[in-house]
Amino acid sequence: MIAAGRALSANSTSAVIDEQPKEESRTLKFGALQVEITPVKANIGAAIALVFGILTWEIAQGVQSTPENSLQYANDNALMLAKSLRGTLLALFYSSTFLSALTSAGLVLLGIQLKSEKN
Repeated sequence: MIAAGRALSANSTSAVIDEQPKEESRTLKFGALQVEITPVKANIGAAIALVFGILTWEIAQGVQSTPENSLQYANDNALMLAKSLRGTLLALFYSSTFLSALTSAGLVLLGIQLKSEKN
């Protein structure tokens, strides 16, 4: 058996396999919508997320800078409702700012990863 294996391995021809790397694209699917992700698109998305984060931060700062004693309403119930809505808006805008920052950082890292895979 060993002799037969050596004889076969000595006579076998080595097949040269020409493997070219396949360019696989990453695609995000949202129902019927499909978007191919490239490093350029990832960087553009990061810039958009950064601008959105800056806008939501500025709006939150504007809402927060409004003094509570300047709020004048017809009765105490309306004043309590306004203060509650103000707190909700602040939470919403600050969380949007935080999520925009995370999205921007993630898209920059994705763009770097896609760029290194391409090279």
